[in-house]
Amino acid sequence: MGDKKRCLLIGLAILITVLLIGSKVYMDKQQEAKVRQEEMIEVVKSEEAKKVFEEGLKNLDSKALTSEGVIQNYKIDYGSIEQNPMGGIKGKIVVNKNDKLVVLFNLNKEDEKNFDRSVISGNSDELSQLLKGID
Repeated sequence: MGDKKRCLLIGLAILITVLLIGSKVYMDKQQEAKVRQEEMIEVVKSEEAKKVFEEGLKNLDSKALTSEGVIQNYKIDYGSIEQNPMGGIKGKIVVNKNDKLVVLFNLNKEDEKNFDRSVISGNSDELSQLLKGID
């Protein structure tokens, strides 16, 4: 009976150790992902990124960000930001405070200092329809 108890206790101790180590690894990975997400948001919030986004919007609508443009204002959807498996940071821009008017972006570094200027990777059908009528 003593050997069975000892084996059971050793097995239980091993199980608890494995669970604790697994929990620690999981928590570390969650924390690392949170830090990465915060770093990507900071990059997207930078002045340089803002310039690239606004340039991209003006390529879609030459009068963007003016009262005459289809695209009058925009807001980055920070909840949509994620690492692009092909490189860079991808996410959504909401136009004119309308969740159906969306521009997709992929923010990449061209070199150490500059972002790639071709940041816009697509847009919603609703926005495409509105943009069709402009010159």
